Parts: sequence; C-alpha cells; structure tokens
Amino acid sequence: MQNDRIFFGAIMMRLFKVFIVLFFSLLIPIHSYAVSNDKINDLARNFMKENQVEGMSVAVLDKNRILILNYGIADEFKKTPVTNDTIYTIASFSKTVTATLAAIASVENKLNLDEPFIQHFPGLNNDKDMGSITTRELLGHVSSLPFDFTPRPKTYPELVSALNHFDPKWPPGTEYSYSNASIGVVGYVLQNVYSEKYQDILNGKILKPLHMTSTFLTVPAEKEKYIALGHEKDNKIVPYSKDNGVWFAAASLKSTISDMAKYLNAHINYASLQDKNLARGIAVVHENNYCFADKLSCEQLAWQAHVISELKNSSGDSYFVAYDSNDMPTFARKQIMENGGLDKSKIFIDKTGSGFGMSSYMAYIPADKVGVVILLNKGIADERIKLGRDILRSLGSA
Repeated sequence: MQNDRIFFGAIMMRLFKVFIVLFFSLLIPIHSYAVSNDKINDLARNFMKENQVEGMSVAVLDKNRILILNYGIADEFKKTPVTNDTIYTIASFSKTVTATLAAIASVENKLNLDEPFIQHFPGLNNDKDMGSITTRELLGHVSSLPFDFTPRPKTYPELVSALNHFDPKWPPGTEYSYSNASIGVVGYVLQNVYSEKYQDILNGKILKPLHMTSTFLTVPAEKEKYIALGHEKDNKIVPYSKDNGVWFAAASLKSTISDMAKYLNAHINYASLQDKNLARGIAVVHENNYCFADKLSCEQLAWQAHVISELKNSSGDSYFVAYDSNDMPTFARKQIMENGGLDKSKIFIDKTGSGFGMSSYMAYIPADKVGVVILLNKGIADERIKLGRDILRSLGSA
C-alpha cells in the first residue's frame, strides 16, 4: 500500500509538472521555431554566396509566431558559428529604439514632441536657430541638422558648442535630410528628461517589458564571446569597438536576432502588449508625420512607411531605399508635406542599419502582421534590402 501511494504521488507530480509547462507556454505570446524554410534558405544562401557574407541571422514573423534561421560563421578566427546568441552591432536600428523611448516619454508626459527640444538641453543658447526645432522634427529627419558635424563632437560640451554655432541651410520641417546628429541629440534629451543613463532608460522602458536580454550600448564582458566579427564590403575585418561615440542613441546599440525579433514583434503587435505605455508609445512612433511629394513614402519617427506597390516593385534599381547616409537621391530632397499620409492598410514599414562592418534590415506589413529582420556581419549596400523585401513579399499579400 505504501509503495502504491509513492507511485501514485510520483505520477501526480509528473502530471503537475507537465500542466505547469503547458500552462506557462500558453501565456507566452511568442513562439520560436527552429525548423527551416526551403524558400528562405535558398534566398539566404544565394545572397550570402553572391555577397561573400560570413555570417547572417534572419527572423521571420507571422502573426505572433517567430522563425529564426542562422547561417555561417560569426567569427572565422574563433570558428564560432552564428546562433541566436550572436551579437551584432545594429547601427541605425538604434534610431528606432530612441524614437520609441521618446514616444514613451511623450505618453508619460515627460516630453512634448512638438515643443522645442532645447528646453531639455542644458547649456544650449542658440535660440535663433535651435529654438524652433522640435523633438518630432529631430526624429523625422526634418530638423535641418546635418548628417554629422565637422569635426564630430566627442563630448557633451563639444556637442553643445556645435549646436550653438549651427546655422541651418533651410527652415526646420521643410526638407528631409537623413541625420545621425538629429536623433543622436534625442539621446541626450532623454537622459536629461529622465535623469538617467540611456541604457538604464532602455532597460526599464523596452528591454524588461519585452524580455530582451541581450541588447546593449556596451556589451558586458561575459557576453563579449558572442560578438560577431565585422567586415567591410571588401572583406576587410572591422574589430569590435567599445567606443559608442557622441551619437550613441543613433547608431551604437548591439543586439541579437532573438532580441530584435521580439522588438519587431512588439511593433507589429503593439496593441496586445501588457505594458500600455510601451504600446501607446509604439502607436505614436508609427504615425505618418512627414510625407514625400511623390506620395509613395512617409517618414514616421525614425521609420519609413511606403505604399505596398513599392514592395512589389522591389527589384534592381527601381525600389526605394531607406538610406542611412547623407547620400540621398534627388527625389528625396523634394519639399515634403506635413500631415500627409498613406492608407495604413496598404503600406509596409522598414528601417535599415549599416556601420562597424555590419548591416541590417527590418520590415513589416501592418495589415498582414508579417515581418522580417536581417542581421549580417558585413557592411554591404542595397542587396540586403532586396533580400528582406523578397522575404517579406513571400509572407504577405503584396
């Protein structure tokens, strides 16, 4: 009888453990799949071969499901393969993170996006040229600030000096010009608004709510073994640098494909997030603030929205490129219109990143709730955009 009770107790304990596992698995909105997809594998491997890419990670999002695929080598000297833990410099993806933090600050009534940013920039006294520039304009690349200052400031006092001596070429809000400086400035605005370091603000407002555990300005020593080795377009090696620079909020974050998949999933499915300030902030980010005169694309806060027909036309030189340098095409320097818009049911939204020997692309179709993230350890041009859009096209109704 005693043995029967012990046996019955053991069975009940096993059943209880199974119940707990199943119960908590149902509470997790994101499911990661290790199974491969033949079409994506073919696209990815052909891309890597044609562009001599050492290592790459791809995340494919469909509703609340995530498929992660890793390819190649993260570091050829250490012979480490690319995994979900591989850390890439995500460069200009950082801009979207900073925009999301600024939008959360606006939701929390810490920051008015439509008031002059100089209100939160101690030491800045250039009211004539800076006094009318809003945080929204900084985040929308229409502030009139350059891509960078020459020479580039190295400290906060040097940045204040550069801003105090800046003379804009056109009035704020009248022309689009991609700028590391503009969104870099917002990083300091956030630190001044919250009286916290950028990483601490990021931890509390985005990383913890989304269970992102591997996104940093400076990679902790115990995680450095996961850092991918960067390469220039000519395959020259780019060593990892701990110098985040003055524009840390615009270009210096490092992350993994797992974290970036969770991040994009949050932008796709923000309405279902438990953190309501984060959800409301993401909604603010994706308002179409400034639209190009051709009515094909609109600038959101650090993201770009495009009519879905542009996704269908993504081949050769015909597709619009979300640039991350100051080498803008002629049509993108046209006058833009405030309060313009696109039909939100017929758009896709994207962002590029490049620098430090790495490049990236992420995009999604809001109406279909599908998306893609690409991270690779080589700095290349538009080819990764085409790869991402080819994958996205295969997922959505475009």
